[in-house]
Amino acid sequence: MYPPDDLDEYLRGDSALSCQYRRELAPTPPPALDARVLELSRPPGPYAARAAGGNAPCLAPLAFAASVLLSVALVLAIVFGPQRPKRSDDAPRVVRIAYSGDSKLARSPRAWLADIAALRRAGHNREADEELRRFRSAYPGYSIGDIP
Repeated sequence: MYPPDDLDEYLRGDSALSCQYRRELAPTPPPALDARVLELSRPPGPYAARAAGGNAPCLAPLAFAASVLLSVALVLAIVFGPQRPKRSDDAPRVVRIAYSGDSKLARSPRAWLADIAALRRAGHNREADEELRRFRSAYPGYSIGDIP
């Protein structure tokens, strides 16, 4: 089997820390830790650097100016950044309605041919060919004119 895991031991309540907490009536942090936290919580002098972070108060305006500059640069990059080229896939798609015999749902032959011509102009030749096959099956005797 696997060796005991510290997490499993803790969850069972068998860890040394769990046993120590059970022995204590009111667990408290060590006095040295309390003293250190209180020492670090006091504000430093006006020209002294902070011990924890090392930041001097005179750097606050510089940090503010840097964040404003970065924000403006980000907004400008989003607004005036490189635009992606328009692809032919972005052209509007023709809405296809299956011919069901209902004259309200079927497209008129002229509108259908205009949609096929628009597909060809947009470079969607495969879709235009498919639509033309559907058109010829729906309107077999209709003269299509300029559309091949």
